[in-house]
Amino acid sequence: MQHIQAVMHENLMAAIDVCQKLSQKRMEDAELKVKEIIALKYEMETIAAQKGYSQSCKASIPTCRGECCKWHFPRNLTHVDFFIAILFMPKEQRAALAKLICNNKNNQCPVLLKTGCFLSFEQRPVLCTNAYPCFNGRSYWIEKEKKNIQFKKAIDALAVTVQFKKFNNVYF
Repeated sequence: MQHIQAVMHENLMAAIDVCQKLSQKRMEDAELKVKEIIALKYEMETIAAQKGYSQSCKASIPTCRGECCKWHFPRNLTHVDFFIAILFMPKEQRAALAKLICNNKNNQCPVLLKTGCFLSFEQRPVLCTNAYPCFNGRSYWIEKEKKNIQFKKAIDALAVTVQFKKFNNVYF
């Protein structure tokens, strides 16, 4: 768990650093790109909601205790996921998130609280929103694969706009 915390904290701090260093113009461009990514995320979430997946997932958390959140997502969240999550977040909330990642010893995912994700069920990262591994509806997964192509294009466009730099041998 300490390794996951360290990687997540490093990715969060890199995202915060990039946010602080962006020029006004690049920030405005990044905000537009992030809004596009968030819109895609909500489109996918709408499909999941229509199928009852998001409601079932949220209702299952007291029973499964967020197995997806604990084991799959934390090790796969990148600096880009954090950048998208924190771009519109107040500095105080960013600081609270950084502190939580370093100090939360209760869950495999350092941003998972007893009440759910620190980022809220609705505001969780794209990676966390698009999964629903407990559900096997083929039509959902077909839509997910189509949206993943759009997500990749939007995230690549964000990377060009923000021009993430090399940080500790990880390119972003």
